[in-house]
Amino acid sequence: MAAIPVGIQLYTVRDLLDEDFTGTLSALAAMGYQGVEFAWHYGGLAPDEMAAFLRSAGLRAIGFHTSLEEMLNPESATYAYARALGGAYLTTGLPGDVERDWPGAIARCAAAAQVVQAQGFTFTYHNHAQELALIDGEHALDLLYAATDPALVQAELDTFWIAKGGAEVVPYIRKHAGRAPEIHAKDMDAETGSFTEVGNGVLDWPAIFAAAREGGAEWVIVEQDACPGNSLDSARMSIENLKRMGLA
Repeated sequence: MAAIPVGIQLYTVRDLLDEDFTGTLSALAAMGYQGVEFAWHYGGLAPDEMAAFLRSAGLRAIGFHTSLEEMLNPESATYAYARALGGAYLTTGLPGDVERDWPGAIARCAAAAQVVQAQGFTFTYHNHAQELALIDGEHALDLLYAATDPALVQAELDTFWIAKGGAEVVPYIRKHAGRAPEIHAKDMDAETGSFTEVGNGVLDWPAIFAAAREGGAEWVIVEQDACPGNSLDSARMSIENLKRMGLA
């Protein structure tokens, strides 16, 4: 089987984007990352400028983490960048709504997904640990997927938060086979239970990649919410570990 392309969520290197946006992305491309997922930060570049830069750097736009409000507005900046860059996925997460009003959050996601699809893109939901909480014996995240049309609402499954929420990562990816085009590769430190570089923690990456591949994932996206030092060093360590495992 062909390898799944590996990208990176730019939230990982957010501390460096204000200092040198294009230099940071160029460094990521040189490490071997094939695509980038945006999270509100575009380095002051207009959509057409960003598209030209990504072409020159040899990077693909994977998608855009944004708000429901942006998704509901076809004239928002998110859509302007998505159209120019060609990223397929518009992604959001509503972990705080699990306790506040999860049925309402599900309805809001379904409404946003209609708009996203009408604009030619795919809605994906990014989970945190809160969505693995049980509601009447079912994970809140499973209730979201059971209540929505799989043609409209897809998954961006986050490995760290699945594990942090108390579920088994590989079976959970397999459970949503065919509905998870994006997998967030995020590892967990064995001692602290916090974030660490992919391959330095407790998660089984060959098994995760196999489940992702079998389930039809189009991207595996490295993300590290907090880095102990220079975030580019952490990004480099993650991709090098994946290369050593034959996964990137």
